Amino acid sequence: MCGPARVPSVVAMADVFLHVGLYKTGTTTIQGALAATADQLAAAGVLFPGGHRAQRLAAYDLLGQRVGGELRGESAGALGRLVDLVSAHDGPTVVVSEEELSLARPRQARRLVRALAGDEVHVVVGARDMARTLVSAWQQTIVNGGTTSWAEFVASVRGQEGAPPGDGVSFHWRHDLLRVLDTWGSVVPAERVRLVTVPPRGTPGAVLLARFADAVHLPAGWPGEQQDLRNVSLGAAELEVVRRLNEAVGERFNAAQHRFVIEAGIRSRLAGSTARPLELPPEHLPWARSYGQRLVEELELREVPVHGDLADLVPPEVVAPGRALDDVTDAELLAASEAALVSLALDHGRLFRRYRRAFVDREGRLPTPAEVLSSQVRAGGFWLRKQAVHHADRHPLVARASDVYLRRTAPSSRWRATTRRRGRRPVAAPGGRRRRTTTPGSRRPRPSAGAGTSAGAGSVVPPPRRR
Repeated sequence: MCGPARVPSVVAMADVFLHVGLYKTGTTTIQGALAATADQLAAAGVLFPGGHRAQRLAAYDLLGQRVGGELRGESAGALGRLVDLVSAHDGPTVVVSEEELSLARPRQARRLVRALAGDEVHVVVGARDMARTLVSAWQQTIVNGGTTSWAEFVASVRGQEGAPPGDGVSFHWRHDLLRVLDTWGSVVPAERVRLVTVPPRGTPGAVLLARFADAVHLPAGWPGEQQDLRNVSLGAAELEVVRRLNEAVGERFNAAQHRFVIEAGIRSRLAGSTARPLELPPEHLPWARSYGQRLVEELELREVPVHGDLADLVPPEVVAPGRALDDVTDAELLAASEAALVSLALDHGRLFRRYRRAFVDREGRLPTPAEVLSSQVRAGGFWLRKQAVHHADRHPLVARASDVYLRRTAPSSRWRATTRRRGRRPVAAPGGRRRRTTTPGSRRPRPSAGAGTSAGAGSVVPPPRRR
C-alpha cells in the first residue's frame, strides 16, 4: 500500500549581510558586540559565522593577503571554511563583519558573492566624516609601526605639491567610500547596498549599534546591556612618543612583537588618559568640510539607502583653535614617556610572572641564584671563545692569543705533558720540530759518534730544551 506522497521541502534563502567597513567607522565596536552576543543571536536564528578571527582569515584568503605571527599559514582555505559555515546555517540571517573586505577588487567581490549564490547577499558600508577619519588614520599608521609625521601625512593625503604620495595613496584606497560602493554595487543589486553613518562626536555608542542593527535586521533591542568596545584614541604627546619609539626600534620588532608591545600594551594603557586629544587642526577644516559636502551630494544622486544621517559626513564648522598634532612640548613628551615606561614595566612584570609559572610547571623548580650565576659565567666564556674564532683572521693580537690557546689545548700538547710526566723528553727533529724518541715496542736509539756520555754507558744525553 502506497503511503502519502512526499512534498519536497523548500529551503528558504538566508539573508547574508556583508559588513565591509570602511576602516575607522566603528567596526571594532560593532564586531565586539556581535561576538559578545553570538549565542543570543544564534537563538534568534542569526549566525555570526566562526567569530571575527575566522572572518578576517577568510578575507585574507579572498584578497590573497598573507600575514605572519600567530596567523601565519592559516588563511589558506579560510574562505571555503567560512562559506561552508554559512551554507550549513538553516536560519534566516547571517552577518559577516570585516573591514578588510573593503579592499576587494570587483573580481574578488564577484567570487565571494558567487560562493554565496544559494543565499541573498546584502552589503553594508560604514562612513565617517573626513575630519575624524584623517586624524584616526594617522594614529593607526603610527600604532602599526609607521614613522610619518603629521605634517607629512596630511600633505600626502591632500596631494600637496612635493609631498611623498605613498601615505596618500594608502589612505584613499582604504577610505574611498565611492570606490567601495562601486565595487560591491557591480556584483549586488543597488537596493541591497546600504550605508551606515557614524554619528557625531559625543553621541553614545548605542546609537551606532542601533543603526547597524536596523541595517542588518537584527532582533529588536540588540545588543542589550552589552558594553561598548572602542579603539580609544591616544593623545598628541603619547602618539609622538610611539612614533619616536618606532624610529628607534626600526625593523628589530616583527609585526607580532610590535602589535603586542605597542597596540596591546602601550596603547591600551595610555589611551584616553591624555589632556590633549587628537583634533583636526583648524587650517585643514575647510578642506575636510568641502570633501564631505561633495560626498553627500554624490550619495544623494545615487539614492543609496542610509541608516543614519548624511549630514554626519560633514564636519562641524566650528572647531576650537589648536596646535598641529606633532607640535608637542618637552614637558608633554616627558610626561608621555614616563607613562610609556610605566606601561612597559607593568607588562614586563606580568610576563616575568607568567614565565616563572611556566618554567616551574615544565622543570619542577626554579634555578638557584648560584646556578644562575655560574651558568652566566660559563656562557660568557663560551661567547668569548666564539668571538675569538670569528675575529682571529682579522686581528693579529687575537690571532696570537688563539694560537697560544690552540697550542695549550691541542692533542699534541697533552701528549708532551704525558711524556714529561714519564721522564721522557722529545728530541729536536729536522726543521726545529720535536719528535718522539721512541715508539711503543721500539728500541732506544744508539748515541751518535762523539756524543757526550754520562755515568752509564749507552745513556742518551738529550739536547738542551728550547726556551
